Order: sequence, then C-alpha cells, then structure tokens
Amino acid sequence: MNRRTLLTTLGVLSVSGFAGCSQFRNDDAPAGSLQFENRDNFPHNIGISLIDIGAESETTADGYTVSGNVTVPPQQRTLTATSSMDPGETQTFENIFTESVYYLVEFTLDSTTPGENSRVPFNPSPSEREYYTVAGVVDSFGEISRVVRATDNPGMFEQ
Repeated sequence: MNRRTLLTTLGVLSVSGFAGCSQFRNDDAPAGSLQFENRDNFPHNIGISLIDIGAESETTADGYTVSGNVTVPPQQRTLTATSSMDPGETQTFENIFTESVYYLVEFTLDSTTPGENSRVPFNPSPSEREYYTVAGVVDSFGEISRVVRATDNPGMFEQ
C-alpha cells in the first residue's frame, strides 16, 4: 500500500481492519471492495464516510436513503477513510464492506462534500449471483463521482 495513504476510521474500526487491502490489480476487485481513482492531472484527497446502513434503499426527491433494521458488526457502522492520490493513481481496498446490506456512503474530494452526487447506496451482494464494488472517481476536470461496479469476483460473499 502507498505509504502516503492515510486511512482513518471512527469507532471500533482501526487501521488493522484494512489488513486485506491491496493495490489495484488488473483482475476484478472482489465484492465489497472500495476503490479510489484519480484521473485528474493534479493530486487529490479522496474520502468516504458511511452515512447509514439498512435492509433496502430507495430514491427520494432529496436523493437516496436506506431503511430497515439490520445487524452488522459495530465497525461496519463507523467507516471513514481518506487517501492522498497522485494523478492517474488507483487504489483498491478489499473486504471493506463485509455484510450483504445497503450502505449509504458519501464521498468527499479534498475534504469537501461536493453536493448531491456525492452519496450512493451500495450493497456488495444483494442477491445470490450479483456482486458489486464501490468507487470514488475524480475525472479530468477535478470533479468527483461515485460509481457502483459489478464484479465477477464474489470474494468473501462466495457461497
């Protein structure tokens, strides 16, 4: 992992919780992975915070929400991470989202929440044969977007 990478978490989750992290590889990242990509020509700090966890997600006039009670390990409720990224750099952190629930996550760019496009609901394994990763991507104009990607790699969700 890049030594400039700064991963911080709140609550019970500590840096040791990221023991499964690795740099980007050419094959599919496993379900539940977090990726940061900087496609800009300038360095940026990309961050993510967990807003809520639930059994289902929905789109409202105000954006996205998750609802329903779920049981997850305490560290899954307090996830926050930030990484310093060079131009053209991609980082992948595996096994971050370990439960098959909806996580409402919010991305930040250079410690600023860029608005309504910064939040997205994400479930790493919503059904038996679907698997997903989530990414914060800075484009060539210095704007951040959130991307939920399908993956063929079930990772820890393999049954």
